[in-house]
Amino acid sequence: MNDNRPSHGSPGEPDAAGWFVLLQRDPHDEALRRRFDDWLNASYDNQAEWTRVSLSWETLGLMRDEPQVLRAREALKADLADRSAMPFRWAAAVAAIVVLGGAALFTGLTMTAPKQTTVAAVRDVAVYRTAVGDHRIVTLADGSRATLSTDTELRVTDWGARRGLTLVKGEAFFEVAKDAAHPFVVTARGRTVTALGTAFNVRVDSDRWSVALLEGKVRVASLTSNVTTDLLPGAQLVQYGSKDWAVNRVDVQRVSAWRNGDVIFDDQPLETIVAEMNRYSNRKIRLGDRDLAQTPLSGRFKTGDIAGFVATLEAYGVAHVQQSGPTEIDLVSPTRN
Repeated sequence: MNDNRPSHGSPGEPDAAGWFVLLQRDPHDEALRRRFDDWLNASYDNQAEWTRVSLSWETLGLMRDEPQVLRAREALKADLADRSAMPFRWAAAVAAIVVLGGAALFTGLTMTAPKQTTVAAVRDVAVYRTAVGDHRIVTLADGSRATLSTDTELRVTDWGARRGLTLVKGEAFFEVAKDAAHPFVVTARGRTVTALGTAFNVRVDSDRWSVALLEGKVRVASLTSNVTTDLLPGAQLVQYGSKDWAVNRVDVQRVSAWRNGDVIFDDQPLETIVAEMNRYSNRKIRLGDRDLAQTPLSGRFKTGDIAGFVATLEAYGVAHVQQSGPTEIDLVSPTRN
């Protein structure tokens, strides 16, 4: 099978389907996991392709009793057990179940290795996006609501036995309608967050991903390992790169304050605050020196109000504008003037 979609990573690295097979074969190989995380974090395209491969394989699990699916899974299992088998031979087979542009739900695709098997393709039910600085409230078919933050892409990937969504990039807050017969599952970075009736926040950054729970209960699981964690209200799970995820207590109202157009900080370095403010604006702030970047600051600021934020810094003597243009503002310590 020829797959001409871009793979943004080091030359010679496998694509999403290839990584899936390698990780299934060696789930405890830390060096492999680090290489995979480097590839995953290289671009949003890689993250989107990985999500589609993971979800497609999970969909096969939901269809586990279909004869074609049973044959496909058994063939892959045998190939994984054969250490001499070429992983990329079956990468093509896994890729055959990935979402392809224009593919209709349940359209048959043919896998070419090691023998012909027909499986079902999956199509996104809906795609929602926001631009930088925007936010959007989406009401789903069951009455659940998803509030999308700045520069976010959310896909409704499945709406049958389960309510499945994928956060490709950005941040979203979910208020889930209770329906025990149809689990509500959000996938991000190859991990799933499953809830029956709850409210939680999911965020995907270039170097980390996180889940914060406001109410109810969710279960976070990895699609490439057996690791699962249950979160209770007031907890936040954070994972940086390939490191183990960590769960801590957090002010979840502050985490989700962006829904009301606010960002709240408590004694955090200015570089952290500026990075967050920059998410909501095409006009970016740049800090001119390390001392200024490390200056701690607390306060509540309006998302997208870069000019007002900078004016506040100048009014309190925290920073001084060295240069200002239509796309960027350079700040320096007042002592440098």
